[in-house]
Amino acid sequence: MMSWTLLPLALVLLCSSTFCSMGCDLTQDLKKDFSLLKQMSTFSLLPCLKDRTNFNFPKEAMEGSQLQRENATAIVHEMLQEIFTIFSLNVTPAAWNQTQLIQLLIGLDHQMDQLEQCLGQEVEAEEPSLGSENPRLVLKSYFQRISQYLQGKEYSRCAWEIVRIEIQRVLLFMNKLTRKLRA
Repeated sequence: MMSWTLLPLALVLLCSSTFCSMGCDLTQDLKKDFSLLKQMSTFSLLPCLKDRTNFNFPKEAMEGSQLQRENATAIVHEMLQEIFTIFSLNVTPAAWNQTQLIQLLIGLDHQMDQLEQCLGQEVEAEEPSLGSENPRLVLKSYFQRISQYLQGKEYSRCAWEIVRIEIQRVLLFMNKLTRKLRA
């Protein structure tokens, strides 16, 4: 389990990190998040194969042509917020590298702040267009499935490993989306 005594100290150190000098381009930050998640655990996935599930990432809703730059930024912010919430739970495996977990949380928090500054205001909920799904609502549903999966598996080590791999996939998608925003 995560040690909450280290989290406040880590959050205080937030602005002394290299993230503070970065702009609106999250590409490098997302790569670092991916790397931290990958290194966080040395547990073999082999015993966990029976626990695999398809969380049905809503890729189509996230790549729609109606996705404007500000909407995409708000969606990336929403993803960061949801990932932060999942990994902030006080039930993460004790065997995970807690320093890397704290670094991940600090990075996610700072990236959310960056996106809010890029938008020039707090990220607000977008109204859905007529005849289309609201991508943010679809995302919330996706992350709710992940949370329900963890809860249903009683936050087992294998469930966390499956979720960790799933979030790595999400980070790859976010990296692709943020690169598209720069174009």
